[in-house]
Amino acid sequence: MSINKNINLLTNKYKNFLVGFSGGLDSTVLLYKLNTFKKKKNINIRAIHINHNINYVSIKWEKHCKKICKKLKINLIIKKMYLRKEKSNIEHKARKKRYFFFHKNLLKNEILLTGHHKNDQCESILLSIKRGSGLKGLSGIKKYIKINKKIIIRPFLNIEKNKLIKYAKKHKLIWINDLNNYNNNYDRNFFRLLIIPKILKRWPYFLHNIERSANICYKQEILLNKLLKNKFKKILYKKKAINLKYLINYDKEEIFFLLRKWLETNNKKMLSNKLINLLWINILKLKNKNNKQLLNFKKYSIYIHKKIIFIVNKIKKITQKKFLWDKKKYIFNLPNKLGYLFITKKKEKNNLNLIRKPYKNEKIYIKFRIKKKIKLLNNKKLSIKKIWQKYKVLPWERNTTPIIFYNKKAILSPNLFITKEGQPNNLPSWNINIKKKLFRKNIY
Repeated sequence: MSINKNINLLTNKYKNFLVGFSGGLDSTVLLYKLNTFKKKKNINIRAIHINHNINYVSIKWEKHCKKICKKLKINLIIKKMYLRKEKSNIEHKARKKRYFFFHKNLLKNEILLTGHHKNDQCESILLSIKRGSGLKGLSGIKKYIKINKKIIIRPFLNIEKNKLIKYAKKHKLIWINDLNNYNNNYDRNFFRLLIIPKILKRWPYFLHNIERSANICYKQEILLNKLLKNKFKKILYKKKAINLKYLINYDKEEIFFLLRKWLETNNKKMLSNKLINLLWINILKLKNKNNKQLLNFKKYSIYIHKKIIFIVNKIKKITQKKFLWDKKKYIFNLPNKLGYLFITKKKEKNNLNLIRKPYKNEKIYIKFRIKKKIKLLNNKKLSIKKIWQKYKVLPWERNTTPIIFYNKKAILSPNLFITKEGQPNNLPSWNINIKKKLFRKNIY
């Protein structure tokens, strides 16, 4: 299919576009070609350039993109990225941040376009083979993706890079040549510069066959997901954990696929076959034990607790004993990005969080670890460990679950319990609730 035909089909269906514009060959051809349809198809085009600030020419590239967009009368968004502190996996981290900016600036009815082509697809699949990826990795780059109702389309994915070069030269386009693309220390560049040219010299149709293989892998991945959809639903416990009671009934091949699917739904990096196998061996060893670590990684761990398997994100230990909450402010951001507490005056029936207001001489404190016993509504004093067990708070959640104090009196742990001291009775009252995300808006 030709460049012209691809863009023609695209503009027949959609009218509002945001182009990821690096200033390189692919995105330059995409922007220019799309612009030729602007009046004819009555479409709206905006562009976004991410300045990675990796080297001294980043500002020159930014200026180049501004110049091109000014010439084409296209509105350009400039976003700056800083990755200098990153020491490893820079490409992956840059891509993640880049798409964060793309999604953030994408308007409601806009489609995000990127200039990926058939050669990029080949490089990605070879990288997946090098990593030992499964069907998903071998499916390569997707032409059409929908994430949170936002659509990404790569209209050149079935077009070879040579065609883009010919188009650019024919129309005398100017584009940026990034010298980093010639650095063989990067795996992608190693494939691009040394391996793929030799492959194409011997097998000219290799790119076409790679594309066909990627499509086959993609369809097989979809089929596997459909076949195991009900089994995956069955093993899930409260959406994010796995119930071993059901998982253990399946074949080993199914189990491995379901474990990978579980990691994917929890936004975790895919594990190798070796690690998946180790995880399963550890599960079988520890299935009858409580609160045991199965695998440990830099940012998260996998635990088993009462035959339920959990992914636990690592959080810095809260060393401070207590945090003062100014009672004039109705919002309190918890430490370590644990979320925020907020006060409402609305009264609800059977509300677990309805407590008396503090007296004038009482200060509000938030604590996470306490040694003293707490008196609950039944007048019975219990240790905090017994309380966490009573309310089924998981072991790794206990040091990050806030307890609200008025001076030295325990009052409430939101959505869990109210103490005898916190009972509203006929006193002025309010609700203290908790959200598991940071509150950023200044409302004071």
